[in-house]
Amino acid sequence: MSSTHASDSPMDPDVEKTPITLVVGDIAKEEQAKQTADNDLNPDKRPVSETNMTVTSTTTGSITSTDSGFYMNRGWLRRRSMEVMKTGQDGGPGPLQFTGHFAGGVRADIRRRLIPYYWSDWADGFTPENRSTTLGSTVFLFFACLSAAATFGMLFDESTEGQLGSIEMILSSGISGLFYSLFSGQPFCIMGATGPELAYTLVFYNLCDSFDIEFLPARFWQGMWCSFFTVVIAVGDLSALMGHVTRFTEEIFSALISIMYIARALENVVKMYVDGWNESSSDKALDLFAEAFLGTLLFLGTYKFAIWCKKTRSTKLFAGWFRNFLANYGVTIAILTFTGIAFAFPKVDLPKLTIPTTFEPSYKDPTTGKARDWFVKPMGYEKDFPIWAIFFTALPALGLALLGYLDQNLTSILINRKDHNLKKPPGYHLDMLVCGVTIYPICAVLGLPFTHAATVRSMTHLISVSTRDTVPLKGGGTTTKVTKVVEQRCTNFGIHIMICIAVLAAPILKHVPKTVLYGVFMYMGVTSIPGNELFDRIFLWSVWNPAQYPKYHFVGAVSTFKMHAYTAFQLSLLAVLFAMTKIDAISVAFPFFIGLLVFVRKGLRCVPFWNAEELSHLDA
Repeated sequence: MSSTHASDSPMDPDVEKTPITLVVGDIAKEEQAKQTADNDLNPDKRPVSETNMTVTSTTTGSITSTDSGFYMNRGWLRRRSMEVMKTGQDGGPGPLQFTGHFAGGVRADIRRRLIPYYWSDWADGFTPENRSTTLGSTVFLFFACLSAAATFGMLFDESTEGQLGSIEMILSSGISGLFYSLFSGQPFCIMGATGPELAYTLVFYNLCDSFDIEFLPARFWQGMWCSFFTVVIAVGDLSALMGHVTRFTEEIFSALISIMYIARALENVVKMYVDGWNESSSDKALDLFAEAFLGTLLFLGTYKFAIWCKKTRSTKLFAGWFRNFLANYGVTIAILTFTGIAFAFPKVDLPKLTIPTTFEPSYKDPTTGKARDWFVKPMGYEKDFPIWAIFFTALPALGLALLGYLDQNLTSILINRKDHNLKKPPGYHLDMLVCGVTIYPICAVLGLPFTHAATVRSMTHLISVSTRDTVPLKGGGTTTKVTKVVEQRCTNFGIHIMICIAVLAAPILKHVPKTVLYGVFMYMGVTSIPGNELFDRIFLWSVWNPAQYPKYHFVGAVSTFKMHAYTAFQLSLLAVLFAMTKIDAISVAFPFFIGLLVFVRKGLRCVPFWNAEELSHLDA
């Protein structure tokens, strides 16, 4: 194979040109540049339309004919094959392509995703073989999403001095999820509060305070401007810019969210011991240590039991139907079991899930003491809202729209990765339109926290309806691959219907210990790790003999030293990003630094340590 390190192709100058035998109409099988094992790791089996194949000249960096055969740019071929496979049979634009027409991407998403699959999105969830998986996922994610909403609600209450609270956060999660589940192009995304959104709200609240304008009316206008900007993003096909995101960025972002959930669970458990240690009263300290000890047992028990239930599907324990039952309902069974165990220790006052018992807004009128109306007064409460402030809120609204753009699209890209084996195409532009037309305006009018695609909950949603099997690799070793995904809207819709009526079940839900839910968070973080090649390469550090490495596609294609150096570089970026999430002053900029990873990856072209071929293997 000939190699040139600096391809002059405008499509992807960091990969070389390689002679490949081209078979028109089967472009997905032509990606021979990386490895033979990649096909074993679950190639995308979506049908490829022969009419979607485009052959252009060398000047465009695609394909040309010479005396020695066809030559093509490997990086372009990989991306083009994915675009072709995700394009409808009508030969329309790919999901992350500019159309050059007003709302062209939205219309293409509707033709490609919404119309052909909408009925099956509902019917597939209720087929006899999928019914149990659907119901198990719905109940599990209900607890996960409700606990996250209640927790963020308390944080919003503290950040806004009671103007936003738990009831608003729960209602926002429920309503946003319902609209998104009904009309979106990727119903695996779970809408909810995120850490950057919380930080951004605090910044906006302090901004309103410094300009002496009322927060809720300003929040209304911010939401309306954000809706406008998001619609512009959707109809302008700006989600196509996310086509520059490669596996390099996906792996770091996916690893970050996994670690964040694991760290969050562990931090909350450790904090219980710290509180006991810092308590001056010996009797109170003893009570706190008792709570910490029992909480730790419930935390570990919930996590380990849920993991065990998940693994029983691939064992020979019990009857087949019972193994499937445990795998589908394992998390729910774990929550119920260890909540019941907590009842056996009534004298240990464990922290419980906090759910509001009254259906009224958190903000109370300072003069009357009564709760505000559900509909925000856009022109002010105690004083007239100034006209200049209406236009001033457009600036922070632009930042909010960019935050939503990054959260939404990065999460969707992670879900739509080809190794997740999804058969139904995505709808990036349609997803943004749903947010801009329904979710953001409703949150603005009702005075609710804004929601975005919550990455860990979304990935957990996908994992909960996926079947992953262990398969051997050619040359030795094993890996896991997704063999089946129940692609439907029923779980997303059911989760948020239950969240909307959670206030009615508050007398029951308030008995669930928080440490049990921390075990669920730990489960969500750990189960999102498989399939991430960054973790695969990190785990190779524990194998001293390179000859014993599992035969991943990058093993042997790149020198061991360079492979580990690439992993260490990604790990260093991961550490920087994780540190950013812990520093309040800069955490609001965290999603924008995720976006900068795209340019970091492009900058690796200028680093002579890795050549173009090596980068194509590592970032395949």
